Amino acid sequence: MEEMFNQLLKQLKELTEQLQYQSTQLQRQSTQLQRQSAQLQQQNEQLAKLQEIIAAKDAQIAALTARIEELTHKKNSGNSSKPPSSERLNKPAPKSLRVKSGKTAGGQPGHKGSGMKIDREPDKVIEHLPMQCEGCPHAGACKLRCCGTRYEYEAIVETRLIAHKVFGCKACALSGKAVQGTFPRHITGAKQYGPGVAGLAVSLLTVGYMSVDRVQRLLKSLRIPISSGTIQDMLTKASELVEAPVERIRQTVAQLPVAHYDETGWRVAGKLHWLHCACDAQWRYYTVQEKRGQEGITNMDVLPNASGVAVHDFWKPYQKYDNVDHAMCCVHLERELVYAHETGNQAWAGQLRELLQTLCHRRKVLQSEGKEAFPELELAVYLESYDKLVDEGLAANPIPERAPGKRGRNAKGKFRCLLERFREFKNDILRFAKDWRIPYTNNTAEQAIRCARVKEKVSGCFRTKSGADDFARVLSFSSSAALHGVSSFDAIVAAFRGEADGALFGVD
Repeated sequence: MEEMFNQLLKQLKELTEQLQYQSTQLQRQSTQLQRQSAQLQQQNEQLAKLQEIIAAKDAQIAALTARIEELTHKKNSGNSSKPPSSERLNKPAPKSLRVKSGKTAGGQPGHKGSGMKIDREPDKVIEHLPMQCEGCPHAGACKLRCCGTRYEYEAIVETRLIAHKVFGCKACALSGKAVQGTFPRHITGAKQYGPGVAGLAVSLLTVGYMSVDRVQRLLKSLRIPISSGTIQDMLTKASELVEAPVERIRQTVAQLPVAHYDETGWRVAGKLHWLHCACDAQWRYYTVQEKRGQEGITNMDVLPNASGVAVHDFWKPYQKYDNVDHAMCCVHLERELVYAHETGNQAWAGQLRELLQTLCHRRKVLQSEGKEAFPELELAVYLESYDKLVDEGLAANPIPERAPGKRGRNAKGKFRCLLERFREFKNDILRFAKDWRIPYTNNTAEQAIRCARVKEKVSGCFRTKSGADDFARVLSFSSSAALHGVSSFDAIVAAFRGEADGALFGVD
């Protein structure tokens, strides 16, 4: 029994040792599991951080890719509404929006030529006789006939110094009283410049866009002694003389059924100012304003008083005036569609541009046939195509989802914004198709405003605001006169003679 008890005790001891060993192993395994759990949790945290870093890098890569695309395909004057003057020396190769017609260059068959024309009787006739007639005793008896006539336009620049002398006597033979002549009304000083000299100086300043210094040198080369200050005073005097007719121009432009509007930057008195223009094919009105937007447009005092159709680009301040109907320049839109099609692979943009050009061309064809409007069914097809292309573009360019944690407005993207403009301003964009008085482009105003760039390149900026105002006022007068077939020089000379109203509006 004792031996049996000892064996049992020994077995119990061995079991106890085994249990202790297994307990130790379990503790070790539990410790390892805890460590592995901690490591796994740490790895999960690191994985989450890595995912955030990857998402940030993806966003950064997308932004850099877009930036590379933007730098590779920059907006310029050929594919956007940027003016060519903003490109300075980095201008791209010229790229016209016009599509080749396939016709040969030059006049087409049936085209009426418009070469040099003789518009008046010759001022001088020179007869060229045969050499044999010189000294011939029978020259008077010969019957010569004209074998041919050739005309020559010639310019003769002549300056005159005119002395006005007043005579008198102490006792008139009729009345016995002292009598004396009087100077003409326009002769007010001992030495002065005539209307022709003043008109030439101001014409060179405003029509030729020359600087005061260059005008002075040119006049001196014509033997007219004159100072730069006098030339500037002539511009100021001309501005005062044309003030009344220019005010009538402003009122006339405000009442036009269709008027064009545009503006461009001008350096005046060391600061950026804006030359605003309102015009049509016969009238131009310019003003210089310190502001470009609504304040400058309101101070111009044309658009707020208008009641017709205002043609302009998508400059937002113009759209704030509800007293007129608005028509958008489609050429500006064409350039933006070129950018969307070429750089963004937006197929709808190319098709929409073709649709606008088709509308423009088709209208010209119908007008040449004597039509005054599109057939209703034809126009309906064009409008349906327009809506379809805009809807396709909107579907292809959805509004992107807001990035987590990002504040502010959600960026829609350039192409989405362009499409929304086509959708929201459909009537203004297509007004030219429904009302044939409305032109397809705003080129009338853009061409009128281009003089600012020419003036800036030729003679630089203006030192004073008053000088810029004088220039703009005289330019309104002279350019409107030219559009009415009156020489700008003759109109300015007439103004110095006190006949500004008659030169532009005729005698009332």
